[in-house]
Amino acid sequence: MTDEREWREKYRQAAHRLVDEEARLVRLQNVIRLLVGRLCLAARGRAVRLDEELTRVSDALRKQFDVDTIEQMLAPLSQAIAVLDAQGVASTTQKDVAVSAPPVPSLVAPESMRPAAAAGRAAAPEPAVAGDSGVAAGPVLDRLALLPELKPLVADLRARVNGTLTSQELVDLLDRVARLASEQRLQVQREKLELEHLVQQMTSRLDEITTHLTSEVAERDAGQTDSEQLRLLVTGEVEQLKDSAERAVDVTELRRQITQRLDAINLHLQDFRVREDSRIKGYRDRVQNMRTRISALEKESRSLHQSLKEEQRNALIDALTGIPNRAAYDDRIEQEFKRRKRFGRPVSILAWDIDRFKSINDSYGHKAGDKVLRVIAQHLARNVRDTDFVGRYGGEEFVMLLVGSSAEEALVVADKMRLEVAQLGFHFHDHPVTVTASCGITSFTGDDEPDGVFDRADRALYQAKQAGRNCCVVG
Repeated sequence: MTDEREWREKYRQAAHRLVDEEARLVRLQNVIRLLVGRLCLAARGRAVRLDEELTRVSDALRKQFDVDTIEQMLAPLSQAIAVLDAQGVASTTQKDVAVSAPPVPSLVAPESMRPAAAAGRAAAPEPAVAGDSGVAAGPVLDRLALLPELKPLVADLRARVNGTLTSQELVDLLDRVARLASEQRLQVQREKLELEHLVQQMTSRLDEITTHLTSEVAERDAGQTDSEQLRLLVTGEVEQLKDSAERAVDVTELRRQITQRLDAINLHLQDFRVREDSRIKGYRDRVQNMRTRISALEKESRSLHQSLKEEQRNALIDALTGIPNRAAYDDRIEQEFKRRKRFGRPVSILAWDIDRFKSINDSYGHKAGDKVLRVIAQHLARNVRDTDFVGRYGGEEFVMLLVGSSAEEALVVADKMRLEVAQLGFHFHDHPVTVTASCGITSFTGDDEPDGVFDRADRALYQAKQAGRNCCVVG
């Protein structure tokens, strides 16, 4: 019964996680709908054809969210933007855009509801929109970063854009967000079907056990009834025998009465024994059948447990590079944070990023980019200790934890790895290509929280990029 309660608790927890995941997906869809609507408003007023396509997108978002419909709209929207670029309309100045474009409702709280410091920052002017730029990158990316699933995407875009999003970058952003929403929805549906199948299997097994236990209770009650009936019959025969003995006038009559009553008692015992033997045989058959079913259930349970462990392991591994993924990093950093609070040992975070990775994809194709990611990921993984951690954070960015190392010690390790990465020697289209990486380093101090420390490492990585790339910076 303990195992049964444990399984039911596990399925109850899995069901709760599924409900939470569906709620998170609904929130993701709402944010995407709101974001795309705001982007459509911001991009209007540039060309009639583009306005028509943006209106179609806005109208579709007001209905039931359909990723396939949105994806079908991306191609004509891209064509409208291409025509706009060809006609030179994209060179409209920011002043002209401000006159023709309708106002964009704000997604953030009014200044009167913000703290003084935040209001001061909000009062600063937005970056100028130049050339074919349609949307200021900062506010859009900040809103996207509110969803954990989009943080790698946001980090990728921040590295590629410089203050503004061009029309093509806007289309790419919408495309990637739509694909992400579709993938999340499919994943939730698959998990839901798997959970329903497992619950059905377990319910079937529990019904078999319940039926067996019910049968045993019924048999036990029937056995008690038969025993009580036998007792009453034997007692009656004994009472009659006693009465006959008191009334008997000679020995012959007494013998006849005794023999008659003993024969009756023997018949009652034989009848009870027949019923009892039948009941015992049925009990043994049911017990053997239940043992067989329990053995099969235990085998299925072990298989399920192994499958769940495998799925859990796969869920923490990046499919492309074969190293831990963002979810694995979140688990590990939480463990190291708790250990540091208890034991006080240093922990350093290293944020790695492949330099000019977009140019590799553009020049040699995404397969070449995937190869670069795999080779560098495996190289980083081979050069850390068993107590350390390295994983793919998202896109071309990796994160590393050096346990027991200060920031200065981590810098020595990172510089060695950086030089080795530059010497890996990639060849694309029979041409040697040098691939480098930059690294931002920091360590826990004081009352640091994991997110704050990673942000500091990420800022150090940005400084390394600004310093010319292919270098390591301690932040």
